Amino acid sequence: MLEATTRTANISFDGRILTTELLEDVVIEIEDVNDNYNIVMDIINADPAKEKKYVSLVITAQHNSITKEAREDANKAEKYRYCLAQAIVIKSLATRLLGNFFIRFAKPNCPQKIFQNREDALQWLEMQWNSAMDEKAA
Repeated sequence: MLEATTRTANISFDGRILTTELLEDVVIEIEDVNDNYNIVMDIINADPAKEKKYVSLVITAQHNSITKEAREDANKAEKYRYCLAQAIVIKSLATRLLGNFFIRFAKPNCPQKIFQNREDALQWLEMQWNSAMDEKAA
């Protein structure tokens, strides 16, 4: 498993699932989005022989936020070019409501879904991965 830590997140990759666990009490700025993205690219490109496609698990902290500019930058299509699906685990009800609103109206660049717990998120990501691999094999 490949791992890295940034100012705002712990990031790990097992060859299929990219996990981003956001740290408590941080405000994510546009620079953080770019730092995290660059780390992700380094991680998924670490082994050129491996498939670059992945599913993404984002686990938010109870108390963190993202600026509007950072949110807009994080949602750019090029940042999702290898992402097959993204599950977001949100613990706060208020943040979950905002997240659902954002997904509904922001037109995400890959299938995205919000969950209350990691287990349900991982189960959904497994289905998304299998579906994408079945399509690739066909």
